[in-house]
Parts: sequence; structure tokens; C-alpha cells
Amino acid sequence: MLFAKGGNDMRFCIIIQCALLLVMAGCSADDPTRNNTFIPLTSIDVAGTYEIMADQTINQYMATGDFSGAYTRDITSEVSWVIADGTVASVSSNPGSEGLVTALAPGDTSVTAIYGDLSGAAPVVVTSSVLAGIEITPQDLELQGGIFRQYEAAGIFSDDSVQDITSLASWSSSATNVATIDDKGLAETLAAGTTTITAAWQGIQAATGLSVTGASLTGIDISPEEAAIARGTTLQLEAEGTYSDGTTLDITDLVEWQSSDTSVGLVNTNGLATGLTPGEIEVSASFDADGGMLSATATLTVSDAVIESISLTPENSTIEEGMSQQFTATGMFSDDSEQDITELATWLTDDSSVGTIINSPNSRGLFVSRAAGETLIEATFDGVVGETLLTVE
Repeated sequence: MLFAKGGNDMRFCIIIQCALLLVMAGCSADDPTRNNTFIPLTSIDVAGTYEIMADQTINQYMATGDFSGAYTRDITSEVSWVIADGTVASVSSNPGSEGLVTALAPGDTSVTAIYGDLSGAAPVVVTSSVLAGIEITPQDLELQGGIFRQYEAAGIFSDDSVQDITSLASWSSSATNVATIDDKGLAETLAAGTTTITAAWQGIQAATGLSVTGASLTGIDISPEEAAIARGTTLQLEAEGTYSDGTTLDITDLVEWQSSDTSVGLVNTNGLATGLTPGEIEVSASFDADGGMLSATATLTVSDAVIESISLTPENSTIEEGMSQQFTATGMFSDDSEQDITELATWLTDDSSVGTIINSPNSRGLFVSRAAGETLIEATFDGVVGETLLTVE
């Protein structure tokens, strides 16, 4: 009995250690519940961009996880993808293209998203419709030299369906000394002149004209010239180029961005600034114009303000069934400043039967409806939550 008290203490320590190990195990980087306060994933819903797809086309499928009915979120990149009949279609699980289905032959099959013991499936219907025409956008552009521009191709099929075939088409420029275009439809203007941009697929092609002027870049302006953001948040900077013919153009993606102090803030190749620690930096945008370097600068202050609340817009909105709604999140900080945190927030919806909300870059906060009903839209950032009601009629 002399050791009874010590034995109880040891057993208590072992219990505490086991509990800590269980908590740590729940924080695995591969656990889709890691950002959801350990609410378990209970079901998976799968849906494609198109209900039907033509032979040899592609269709992006999305997996939405339902977490015990509390909320849902996009888990497309976290699940494993399987196709039931590999002769009808294939599905990708490769990073960056998860859930992308490629039609191989007319027929019906299904695609399944799997996580652990849970799975969700959706039909894959490949029709025998054939390509009837192609539409290219944008049409008949006039650009300066040294510009990149993304073209898109839409395929119109014999059953009147329309699908994006930008990545399937073969792209060409009739005058590669004037402009070139890659296999994804991204064109680069090189010198003054005219060229024809063509997209061809399955024996059908469409074309549009591109005129490149001889105007040269004479100046750069960054907006905003002065800005302040809270630590841990971001700000999209934009660069506008002025040309010798008096025209102006957004050259944000063409200039080289730099930060004067990368310990205070970073700027990526697309002009997105991220505040790291309180302080002030000078951001520069530079462009090599015919051997002469042009540049502009802007001042960015990073504060130690913390987020206090989040408002969502539109507020208490209504959309029709089958439509989409883009939500924006605005954070209110302790220094009375406001910032757009749409791309930083984690978006949730509490009823996946009504629709799902996207957390992927460039589409974050986009709600895609599925059925009539009401759902609560939530955006969370740094422990703070904002919410609004959406009605689908």
C-alpha cells in the first residue's frame, strides 16, 4: 500500500499522454477534418461540371465533404478517384487535376471519390454527339508588343451542348514573328503586324485576327501607390503600362515584382503582396522594354492589427436553382481598417444538398447551387467567423 498514491499518479500520467497522442493523431496533415475542429467527415457528394459529355472531351468533377451535417467543404484534392468502367472514361488523381474525367467512348459509367471508409459517386454519361463548331474568345484583338493574352475555345456539339475545349484544341499563329501561342491557348505578342489565331480539333477549326501595334512601353504605374495591410493578410497590386501611342494596358502579370525587405512582406510573380511582420517595404515593378529597364515603386505598410469580425456580401441573398453566387468576405481589424479576405478565408456551407462552395484558388467563395432550399454560408479566418443566409429557389 506504500506505493498506492504513486501508482495512481503514474496511471493518471499515462492517461494524459494517451489523450495527447490521440489529439496529435487527429491533426494529421492528410485528415480532411483538420480545419474543422475535429468534426468527422460523414459523407461525400460528387458532381461534374457537365451532366453529359461528348466523346473525347473532359469534365471536371468535384467532391464535397459533409462534416456531420454541420457544414460542407470542397475535398476534391483530398480524395482518391476511381472510374467504374475504364473503357468509357478515365479519371485523374494527379496533383492539380484531381477529379478530371476524360471521355474515351460513348456509354454510361460512374466516377467515385473515396476517403477512408467513405465514398461518393456520380454518373458519367458520354454521348455520341460530334463536334459541330468552335467559338474562340476574345475576338479580333489589338495589342501592343510583349503582351500575354489567354484565348479560350468552346466546342459546340451536334446535340447543342457546349463544352470548354481550350486544352484539347491545337492552337496556331499564322505569323509567329508577330505572335506565338502555346498548346493551352496563351498567346504572346512579339512585333508589329497582323496574325491569325486558329483553334482546331477533330477536323474543325475557328480563327480570329490579332493585330500587334508598334507602340512601345513608356511608363509604369502601380496601384495602390500606398497601402497598409495586417500581418498575415494579402493585397493584390496592379501595374498599368502606358505606351507611346497613348494607350494603357494592365501589365500586372508581365512585370517583375520585388520587395525591399522579404522579412516584412513578399510579392509573388502576379503582384500579390503578403504581410509577414510589422514594418514598411517598398514594392517595385520592373519591365525590360527594348533593352531599357522601366520601373515603378509603391509603399506597403504591414501592421500588427488583428481581425475582429467578418462581413459577407451579398447578405441574405436569393438565387435560382442551378445558378451560382460569388461571395466576398471583408475583415474588420483592430486598427479600424477593412480588407478583402475572400481568398484567405475558409468557406463552408451547412447543407450540401442545396449546393457547395468552392475553396480553390481564383474561385474561392463561389457557391454552386444544386437544389432549392436554404443554407448558411460561413467564412472563417484566424478563428473569426462571418456568416450569411442563402436561399435557392
